Amino acid sequence: MSKYIEHVQYTSVTSGEIAGSATAAQCPNIPCKAVMFTAVASNTGQVYLGGSGVTAPDGTADATSGIELQAGDMTPFIPVENLNIFYIICSSSGDDLCYLALR
Repeated sequence: MSKYIEHVQYTSVTSGEIAGSATAAQCPNIPCKAVMFTAVASNTGQVYLGGSGVTAPDGTADATSGIELQAGDMTPFIPVENLNIFYIICSSSGDDLCYLALR
């Protein structure tokens, strides 16, 4: 059985900034086909990206720790139907996360 790479054509781009919070905050309701997140280069701490109830890692095994993005780090494009399935939490409430969503 051969595998084919599906070609996805995007018709629009949405980008924006999500204000950081020291408590878990849901990303905005933005329908899309793929998203890339970038931690703002001027952030002084880390941004953690995960699901509902995301937490910052604390050295213990748990199922809620988010992936860590240092200032300037970015994710690859993630296939997803809506940004609102992601939550963020920041080590510093002044740290922000930007997104580029393709539709």
